[in-house]
Amino acid sequence: MEISTFELLAKPIAPPVPTAPELTPVLRRVVQGYFLTISNLEAIDLRYRIEFAVSLPVPPDPNKIPIDGVNVRLIIDVEGANTSLSLTQIGSSNRYRGVFTIPAGKTASVELLPLVPAVLTPGSLEIRGYVSLFLHARRFFPGPVPPTKPARVLLNPEIRGTFLPNDFPGVLGDLDFDQINYTLAIASGKALNVLPPAISGPIIIDPPIILPVLEELRDGNLDLASSDADNSEKAQMLVQLLAELEPNEANLKALNTVMNKFDIPVKMSHC
Repeated sequence: MEISTFELLAKPIAPPVPTAPELTPVLRRVVQGYFLTISNLEAIDLRYRIEFAVSLPVPPDPNKIPIDGVNVRLIIDVEGANTSLSLTQIGSSNRYRGVFTIPAGKTASVELLPLVPAVLTPGSLEIRGYVSLFLHARRFFPGPVPPTKPARVLLNPEIRGTFLPNDFPGVLGDLDFDQINYTLAIASGKALNVLPPAISGPIIIDPPIILPVLEELRDGNLDLASSDADNSEKAQMLVQLLAELEPNEANLKALNTVMNKFDIPVKMSHC
């Protein structure tokens, strides 16, 4: 379900004024992140997937797309300790996702933040889009069992930011770090929401990039550790495909049919 919009910033709120140098010391920039508070109201541990649909810049601009570990980081705080999460682009789309678990009855803060101090050097980070939240099916043992019924959550999306001197961290003397914090409108219009169960339909081998991957796998030429961009992307697509596969009869039959077509001596089955 769609939750809210989001906007990450690390940029000056006003440019220096050459004709008024006395204003320069009071001009600042904002570093702004997205915070989503989630309460798991169910009596079981649940696994969630958060997705960020980014408004892609035209022309392309690396300062306007999230790059995990380079200009942004995704973290979760359940019991007072920040834990880093992987933010992964879904194929070549404009969607980026992270997966995490919230224990039964617990409340977590999931945060997409500018990576400081890395973003302070270019000082031009500006990423916006919207956020969706889903229940995420269990892929591997052990882990939370995917629920077969909807799950209740309390949600509170926020923007939080800090104002820094424009030349920070090089500035000396008294530093003034004012902060901002405001709640975003929730798409559903209410804090109590119900997420539908994580149910996957039959697998569809559609992206053209998958077929060359399977051919390379059949021929023994697929190098998962390759640093080549094309091979790396294709390998990622294959791993993502297998990770997303729900182990039901329809999905396993579809995958085995494709494997057999390419003479790959692998057959998937239930444990």
